[in-house]
Amino acid sequence: MKDIPGTQRSRSSADPIARTAPQVGAADRSAGRTERATLELRRLILSLVLRPGETLTERRLERVLGVSRSPVRQALAHLAQEGLVRRQGRSFSVAPIDLAELDELFAFRELLETAAVRGAARDPSRADLAEVDAALLDLDSDASPEERLDVTARLHLGLARAGGNRFVAEALAALFPRVTRARFLELTSPSTIERADEEHRRIVALVKEGRGEDAARAVADHLRQTRDNLLSSLERQAGVRGILGEPLA
Repeated sequence: MKDIPGTQRSRSSADPIARTAPQVGAADRSAGRTERATLELRRLILSLVLRPGETLTERRLERVLGVSRSPVRQALAHLAQEGLVRRQGRSFSVAPIDLAELDELFAFRELLETAAVRGAARDPSRADLAEVDAALLDLDSDASPEERLDVTARLHLGLARAGGNRFVAEALAALFPRVTRARFLELTSPSTIERADEEHRRIVALVKEGRGEDAARAVADHLRQTRDNLLSSLERQAGVRGILGEPLA
């Protein structure tokens, strides 16, 4: 996607991200502008409006996000820490989706989440599962991909917090931005959604029954199946090299 030359073009020009990005309020102060610029830039990357490998110029982002250069630079730096943006010298680009990295991320998730459910099941009467129960109520097979990803993230993070180790929960939360972008690409059938929802409910039920080892096995099976579905979906989609941002090995 090329930068649009000139300064007289309106936000309704041919630039796709200009069409999708809302104006950021000029009255916001520096911290607010930076936060909103970061949120909006993250959304554009996660939803693949900005595609892997695409160059991110400060001038273009200033125009699209409606902020000055300082908030843009801070947003880019923040998203580089999350792994969504790649910095090379003084230039930035959208980080490619790395299949090997995704495999490693799911392996790390398995270590974290199995430990978390064991901890939560150790004394389920004292574990705070309110966040998990709320997420279960929000599971909806007809929800949009964005809504489903939000609900399932809340469920998994809720289980991690219920495990009682804040470092496990913080580590898991840090992984989600790196996984979410690829999940937008997953081709999910109604049967797959139904099976995933059943797996979520079973995991929570096992935790509440105090069956930590059974809950850990259920979490591991669920994550491995999710990983396999995701990697298979990415590999078989048309134009996958453009999606990944670099050639497959």
